Amino acid sequence: MKDKVFLDTNILIYSIDASPGQNKKRNVARQILKEHIRNESGVISIQVLQEFYHVATHKIQVPLSTEESLEYLNYMSVFETVLPDFDMVVMAILLHRKHMISFWDALILQAAKTAGCSQVLSEDLQDGFCFDSLRVKNPFTIKS
Repeated sequence: MKDKVFLDTNILIYSIDASPGQNKKRNVARQILKEHIRNESGVISIQVLQEFYHVATHKIQVPLSTEESLEYLNYMSVFETVLPDFDMVVMAILLHRKHMISFWDALILQAAKTAGCSQVLSEDLQDGFCFDSLRVKNPFTIKS
């Protein structure tokens, strides 16, 4: 069985972003999604779904319609989805305070930890950051 991998919002956003100049990131994001659908190893959270809807319909250069966004969200429902609870929020607050990261980033990390993920793929979090056995990787950086 493959390790579980948490997919941050930017992976989903880049996979649909038709803005000029986003071809490389779009291709990487689509490959990541295909891999984790095929391996049944992808994990997202309610926060990721909420952020995706808002960014996809309001913040990208070529926004999706509500209908297109809902269709995409239905497609993403194949991923395990972490539901927040009180303990997760409290642990995220403590993580936010301990590591001086944003609360929202801490909530992503806590959701990934709760789901038993070994890795978080994110462009927004610090590449290489470790939280217990969880490691952050930026899949869009070019390693030489």
